[in-house]
Amino acid sequence: MLKIGILFNSPMKPQKGEEIDYLAEAEVLDQVNAVKDALVKLGFQYQLFQLKDSIEEIIRALKLHKPDVVVNLCEGFMGDSSLEMHVPSILEILGIPYTGSNPLTLGLCQDKGLAKAILKANDIPTPKYQIMRHFESLKCELNFPLFVKPMKEDASIGISRRSFVRNIEELKSQVEYVNSIYGQPALIEEYIRGREFNVSIVGNDEPVVLPISEIIFDFRDEPKIVDYAAKWLKESEEYVKTKPVCPAELDEETRVKIEGVALKAYKALRCRDYARVDMRLENLTKTPYVLEVNPNPDISPEAGFTRSLRAAGIPFEVFIRQLILFALKRAGKSPP
Repeated sequence: MLKIGILFNSPMKPQKGEEIDYLAEAEVLDQVNAVKDALVKLGFQYQLFQLKDSIEEIIRALKLHKPDVVVNLCEGFMGDSSLEMHVPSILEILGIPYTGSNPLTLGLCQDKGLAKAILKANDIPTPKYQIMRHFESLKCELNFPLFVKPMKEDASIGISRRSFVRNIEELKSQVEYVNSIYGQPALIEEYIRGREFNVSIVGNDEPVVLPISEIIFDFRDEPKIVDYAAKWLKESEEYVKTKPVCPAELDEETRVKIEGVALKAYKALRCRDYARVDMRLENLTKTPYVLEVNPNPDISPEAGFTRSLRAAGIPFEVFIRQLILFALKRAGKSPP
């Protein structure tokens, strides 16, 4: 009988940022429960490995129980999302097969500046950008309005409607906010007016694009963005006026163009098993711009990735089994 480990970080108050950012930390438990239910349906034994405040403890537990495969749901350690990439490094050293992307890809995608540099080097459209470790002069090719966000956070942490800036004064205020509250550089990029899409991808040698999800914004004026409130605060106006639709209504030519750019980004950043590419289709030129690439994305029941699985008619347990098979194949082990 195959023994599956579920590795996840214990939700903790983030070491930096706002008190409310804890909500994004807690969602990992929804993913854990969904994976547990899937493994029960598949008839697999499972063991929970909760990463709390001791690396030594989790290493001892992994050595003791010796899982055949680990479903890696870790998004950080001790409330620090920048440590996400180091968790699968432990699994690599212990020789335990695991699902999802490797440490290099996780690290590259978390550093949004590095990720955008790789996209740019591969001729993949991404908004023009600048990194500010402190407020400084703006590059001449960047035009307002601009969008400001922490360089090394995910789950829309540090993003609000104030992130949309229209002049130097607003830019200075938001850069200083990110630098001081989140203790990291700010990523400034040109704001792309247009439709927003989540493109979920599964696979390795021949990755497949799932039905594309569109975010419908019920705001009359800009900015039309998925900020922290829109993602996590269910009673907020931002949440109510930000609705996903899957599959998105797209003509064939546009769909093929979006899928092609998303796959190119997936491969350029060496994503593995599954990922989600967030994109904007610019209104005038109809150019699909890559905003972010998310390896090991949220797979909780209400997440965008899971929504695309449902639209494709793929049961969640079938997806989880496929992830396990990917990990076994990499390790040269026979499937169950």
